[in-house]
Amino acid sequence: MKSAKVILTTVLLLVTSVTAFAVPPAHRSGPSPALRSAAAFEDVKAGDKLALVCKQCDTVTVQTVASKEEAMEFCKVDAKIVCGSCKKSFKVVQHGPRGKSTETRIINDKGEDCMFVTKLPN
Repeated sequence: MKSAKVILTTVLLLVTSVTAFAVPPAHRSGPSPALRSAAAFEDVKAGDKLALVCKQCDTVTVQTVASKEEAMEFCKVDAKIVCGSCKKSFKVVQHGPRGKSTETRIINDKGEDCMFVTKLPN
C-alpha cells in the first residue's frame, strides 16, 4: 500500500512538471516590462495591445494600437496622455543625462511618475 502511494505521487509530480514546461513561454509570461524609451516603442506594431497603468487612480486601461505613429505618441516629449479612467492629463518628459540613452517618463503636474505603458502579450 505504501509503495502504491509513492508511485502515484511520483507519477503526479512527473505529469505536473511536464505540463508546466509544455506550455509555450509566451503564454506563461505576463506583460513585458514598462516601455521607457523610443527604441522600445519602435517594436510596437498596429494591432498590439498596450496597457496604460495609472498610479493616480490605480487602474489599467487596455488600448489597441491602430498605427505605429499612435504608439510613438507615448514617448514623444511634451505629449499629453489622458487616463481613460480618471480623465486626468499627464505629460511625457525625458529623464536622464543629455546625449546619453534617456528614458521617457509620464508625470503629473507635480513632476511625479504617475503612469507607465507596457505591451501585453498577443
